[in-house]
Amino acid sequence: MRKTILLAAMVGCITIQPAMSQRRSLDTANYKEWKRLGNATLSYDGAWVSYSYTENEASQRYLVNTQSGKAVRLEGNDNPEFFHSGKWMKYNQTIDGNQVLLLTRLKDGKKIAWTKSPYVLTGATSPWLSYTDWKDGATSAFLYNLDTQDSVVLNGVSRYALYNKERSLLFLQKDQLMAGPLKGPYKAVFEGPVSDYIFNKDTQEGTLLSGSKLYAFFLTTGRHQLILDYNDIKAPEGYTIRPKAYDITTAAKHILLDASFNGSNQSPKMNKPADTGFELELWTWNEQVSQRRQRRGVYNRTQMDDAQFMYLITEKKVVEVAPEKAGRLLTPDCEDYDYAVIADQRPYIPMVDWKYDTNADIYVVDVRTGERRLVLKDSPENPQWSYNGKYAVLFNQALREWQVLDTKNGLLRGISQSIGYPVYNEDHDEPDAAASYGLAGWTDNGNTAIIYDRYDIWAIDLSGQETARCLTNGYGRTHQVQLRWLSTPFINRVDLSKPLLLQSFNERTKSNGLYRLITGKSVTSLVENPDYSIQVNAVSGDGSSFLYTKSNYRTFPDIWFSKENFKKQQRLTDINPQQQQYNWGSARLVTWKNYEGKQNQGLLYVPENYDSTKSYPMIVDFYETHSADLHNYLTPEYSTSTIDIPTYVSNGYVVFRPDVHYKTGHPGESTYNAVVSGTEELIRRGVAEKGRIGLQGHSWSGFQVYYLVTRTNIFTCVNAGAGVSNATYNYFAIRQNGAPCMFKYEVEQSRIGKNLWNGREEFLQSSPVFNADKIQTPMLIFHNDKDGAVAFTQGLDMFLAMRRLGKQAWLLNYKGENHTLNGEAAQYDWTLRMGQFFDHYLKGKPMPRWMKEGISVDERNVDQKYDF
Repeated sequence: MRKTILLAAMVGCITIQPAMSQRRSLDTANYKEWKRLGNATLSYDGAWVSYSYTENEASQRYLVNTQSGKAVRLEGNDNPEFFHSGKWMKYNQTIDGNQVLLLTRLKDGKKIAWTKSPYVLTGATSPWLSYTDWKDGATSAFLYNLDTQDSVVLNGVSRYALYNKERSLLFLQKDQLMAGPLKGPYKAVFEGPVSDYIFNKDTQEGTLLSGSKLYAFFLTTGRHQLILDYNDIKAPEGYTIRPKAYDITTAAKHILLDASFNGSNQSPKMNKPADTGFELELWTWNEQVSQRRQRRGVYNRTQMDDAQFMYLITEKKVVEVAPEKAGRLLTPDCEDYDYAVIADQRPYIPMVDWKYDTNADIYVVDVRTGERRLVLKDSPENPQWSYNGKYAVLFNQALREWQVLDTKNGLLRGISQSIGYPVYNEDHDEPDAAASYGLAGWTDNGNTAIIYDRYDIWAIDLSGQETARCLTNGYGRTHQVQLRWLSTPFINRVDLSKPLLLQSFNERTKSNGLYRLITGKSVTSLVENPDYSIQVNAVSGDGSSFLYTKSNYRTFPDIWFSKENFKKQQRLTDINPQQQQYNWGSARLVTWKNYEGKQNQGLLYVPENYDSTKSYPMIVDFYETHSADLHNYLTPEYSTSTIDIPTYVSNGYVVFRPDVHYKTGHPGESTYNAVVSGTEELIRRGVAEKGRIGLQGHSWSGFQVYYLVTRTNIFTCVNAGAGVSNATYNYFAIRQNGAPCMFKYEVEQSRIGKNLWNGREEFLQSSPVFNADKIQTPMLIFHNDKDGAVAFTQGLDMFLAMRRLGKQAWLLNYKGENHTLNGEAAQYDWTLRMGQFFDHYLKGKPMPRWMKEGISVDERNVDQKYDF
């Protein structure tokens, strides 16, 4: 009862403002008025913003001063980049038909036309420019300081590095490794020829290769130390060892050798096929890879098939850690480790046809002996190494827990039980096992893993001595807010001593926001608004400023700027002010109980001047779940498959997008439970009216539209796009990438969870063409003959069934188009015809001639019959 009152209050509060009566309805002719924002960048100090937008395929770029708000158009600007702590910007500009690299000092607009090289390297905080030049068969390096005008020319140099706060320089000149102050004098780091080197500018240490010997060198002391001699390494039979410098220290116990197979890893030369008058495609039952997924040359030996070898430095011993064709070798990202992991996919390659992803057998390998132990069979995930090389963790989907690998015993031990909440995706409703919420990173020198549950972030001691602790203090679960690292779900090394930024999703308001985490103290909202979604695009290098967007259905995601505390929010762009001229509407979250008595959600879009006492036509459009998209802005545009919601709402339609949650084995009935129950509820609430309700779905939901009209007559007309009508046939259909559709049914979206023989009844239930005789609803079918996802015959079969049964149906095939429409002319045509179809049945407008008369082969591109 309360939900009904809330909805009534919601629709009742949408009153007609005087200005609204003068607002126009959207039309396809208005689409080109909408501009689209490109990438926006923020300078290191937060003082400047660069952004671009596209209008009618032409791009414009602007530079904005965040303090004054003043924007300057950058004519012919391309690839802008801030550098030198935001003091300068470089970009390409076309002048008199020639592209010139311009350097601009932002405080006064001073410009330098850089003609020496079009490719210049810059640093976020550095005043130095650098580039290389190839001339007379030699490479030279050039460095230039914008502040001091100092320049350095290094003839015969291609590799170099600034260090010591950019006051010193290391470079390889010919075969000498040199170092010293920027302007010299330079001294040889090593007395002898150097062919390769690795350098760590923070520690001012590295390794170099001289002849067959690998040395460590130390710039602070000027000394060097032998690590190994490649002449001491006996190459395994059939392999050659390539000497190179490694990113290691003198404490390294071993290196993974760069070994190459002496035979050919290349595919044999393909002979020109003989002109036999035919081409035979032979399918063999036990091939590793079925014929349509095969690609020429990929089944011969490749570098991935080579064995891999570890060299034990002290013992001067070569150990085979991965035999030929053993699988992928996974090593920790550090120099000191005792074990590695092999993920062997070979036993599961043939199963890709019905599983799509290739699982693997997981082995732990002792890098000192090469001994392997089987850890886990048929794993959908590979272990991930902590950066200290001591621990590898894996999410076991079968057991729904995070596990740590006991490398010595080759066993996996559960580590997430003490959290007390699920660490797997609780909303997962496909037949395969649910994945985890994710690994967030490592802390405590790699001894602690950080993982997500649905809402919060947890630290797990990998030694097992301490129970899991919640870094976000349960804030997320208490407030139903999902918290994740900002910008990336994974951070390799997490410093919990510093404040960390979190992006959020509020499950109640469906809004995104930004939080700050101070571990052990607080989780604080920096910016959050239940009426908008706020997405952070960039954080200044000094952490003082943010660039972000605010959006909802009515609000275009323009660019906003704010300092760290968000007390003052500054709007930098107003890209689409013309929207105010149009009847736009609003989006609301609706909730009801489905036929199983469970809470169901969806989105309802209504016109701005919605009047609850009047009747409106409604289109139900759905694809899995939509409620999380409440605050998404929808740009009006031609249809590539389904309706453009802003246009239909602007023209007096109500659009309903219900969430569908599925039960494995019964995808059609799951859809019926959600979509039809929601539609009936909106009829009961007076939002929709029987006889004026359309239904639409494309691809996966195209099948569901077919299914629904065999189960109900509640819809006045339907449009099914590129949907499956016969699952028993589609199970074997070959997709554009060569894979059969078996996997879609057994483990993925089509949600049968069985093969055709074990799930015969379920496949028949998911084949609405067999129940086409029950359909009483006019149907517009959209399916193209070059569809690479769902075979064109699926739409054709349903149309022919409707034709044979004497039921109203139209099939639109844009010849040569794929699963959706790419060509703008085809998009325009489909947008127009789909609109005429719904307008006829839901608004009572005349039936256009193409629906009444059809278009014969002689009339194609002669008479489109848009008229009535």
